[in-house]
Amino acid sequence: MIKDFISLIFPQNCINCSQSLISEENFLCTTCKLDLPYTQDNLHSENHLFQKFAFEKKIQSAQAFLYFNKGGITQKLLHQLKYKCKKELGDKLGEWFAPELSHLSFDIIIPVPLHKSKQKRRGYNQSESIAIGISRELEIPVENSCIERRVFTQTQTRKSKVQRWSNMENVYESSKVDLSDLSVLVVDDVITTGATVGMLCDRLIEANVHNIHIATIARGK
Repeated sequence: MIKDFISLIFPQNCINCSQSLISEENFLCTTCKLDLPYTQDNLHSENHLFQKFAFEKKIQSAQAFLYFNKGGITQKLLHQLKYKCKKELGDKLGEWFAPELSHLSFDIIIPVPLHKSKQKRRGYNQSESIAIGISRELEIPVENSCIERRVFTQTQTRKSKVQRWSNMENVYESSKVDLSDLSVLVVDDVITTGATVGMLCDRLIEANVHNIHIATIARGK
């Protein structure tokens, strides 16, 4: 009743269609949530995303929750998450994504880290917010101190595939956290070329992890 009263005074609207949300709806109305462009990567081990990383034997799987289309609902969600201070949206996306990851076996969840200056400016790491939602649902801990982003890079949005990979060289540094023989789930918000996650996985492999699974909220078709 309290929640309904608050909603009456401060109505929440669907991020996609702007319709007022009712009780039990979060960020999206029921219709828009059903219309999300789900990839169903969890049903296809040899999916398009995994092919980006198939050259590395320790990467066992890679899957995205949603397709990304310019101007589409997924872009609206990510824009709210990254630039409109909707930290809780990342948590909810992780919660929605978690059932599709439940068939995987991993010991810890590692969100892709932000550079300290960017995280300070934004106030949070959107990938960590997603990881927390997954962690709560699957009861697997988040470890965010084993890899650090030491180099600040400009946005990758308008760079070519070659430029993106070159831009990410030597960006990450592993800490003294012992990752020997652990299976890890690496979580990101969106993957395009795979440069960011690829370089992060290189550091994890150097830290002697047993294997790696990759999960992202969005990818291109």
